[in-house]
Amino acid sequence: MASENQNLIYVRVLQHDTEDQIRMGRSFPIFEKDIKKAVDSTIKQYDEDMAWCGGFKAGCERYYKRIALVNGETFESVAEVWNK
Repeated sequence: MASENQNLIYVRVLQHDTEDQIRMGRSFPIFEKDIKKAVDSTIKQYDEDMAWCGGFKAGCERYYKRIALVNGETFESVAEVWNK
């Protein structure tokens, strides 16, 4: 019997920008125990994409109100990545 920490969930990246536009990424599977890894991976991707403006923190301060991992089906918040 699998423990509760080994449940597979589907998550999406929710991106809420300073102009009140909300974007949702494609859902991808993670194990519940790996939520921290998924958050770290998301931060790393944003840091690389926003290197031109100073990286993750500087880019988020300038362009986003919130970035979060949400449940891929219900859109319930799973983990906060950035929240202004």
